[in-house]
Amino acid sequence: MSPSILKELKYLFLVQLAVFLIFGVIFTFFIEQYVDWFSWPNLDPTAGRYIGVIFLSFAFVEFLAYRESEWENVDLFVILDILFCISGAIIQLIGTFADETGWAGWFNFAIQIIFFVLFLYFYIQQQKQ
Repeated sequence: MSPSILKELKYLFLVQLAVFLIFGVIFTFFIEQYVDWFSWPNLDPTAGRYIGVIFLSFAFVEFLAYRESEWENVDLFVILDILFCISGAIIQLIGTFADETGWAGWFNFAIQIIFFVLFLYFYIQQQKQ
């Protein structure tokens, strides 16, 4: 039998779900306003909306992971979160310097790093069980 999912990891799924929902709705429905609000250096509405749909899809995955109770049913979700967060952080860091995304780029980078560290920590903790 697979070990149970740590309670803290389940809460992390919920927090990540909320973040994905917020960014998903903003990018899908309010991409032009997002670019204006955060002085983002470029606008491609179709690409922005595509990213929004990806965020909304990830939110659904986080919901599915939250509903599970056994580690073996969510370990791939956690690996996906880890890969997404570290890849996103690297892209944000490059974008911050190359595209001069300013404080919004640093904000997004920080979010990615925080989630990367937390998901990696819980992944290691779950593997020890």
